[in-house]
Amino acid sequence: MVKKSILLFSFMAAFLAITTLPAKASSGLLAEGVFAITAEDSTKIYDVVDQMPKIKGGIKEVYKNIDYPRAAISGRVEGRVFVKFVVDENGDVKDAEVIKDIGAGCGDAALEGIKKVKFTPGQLQGKAVKVYYTLPISFKIES
Repeated sequence: MVKKSILLFSFMAAFLAITTLPAKASSGLLAEGVFAITAEDSTKIYDVVDQMPKIKGGIKEVYKNIDYPRAAISGRVEGRVFVKFVVDENGDVKDAEVIKDIGAGCGDAALEGIKKVKFTPGQLQGKAVKVYYTLPISFKIES
């Protein structure tokens, strides 16, 4: 019983030493303003920001720029394509890629359509920044 208590106490002491060390180090970094935007942050691409980018004209603007591929129509291909891209500081789409495709040219059509759309850029601490954006685009054949 005594051995178990000593072992448990040793484990707890080691655990506390390990978990409090990074907390002390990081609290000093936070006080120095690690989260402030600096010149080197201009190349950083954010996942979440204070104000996410918005499509100018709304989602309808995206669908105006997409041509449903003929092969998809004739093959009755329907579903959702997911496109991931970066919205830069000017609201332009960069590095667009299909992360889930349904085939028959729908992925390429979605890419072409999203590249034609303009966004209001994402904002972090009042400054425009680059932001990752993932958009599902639905393909449905209207009868």
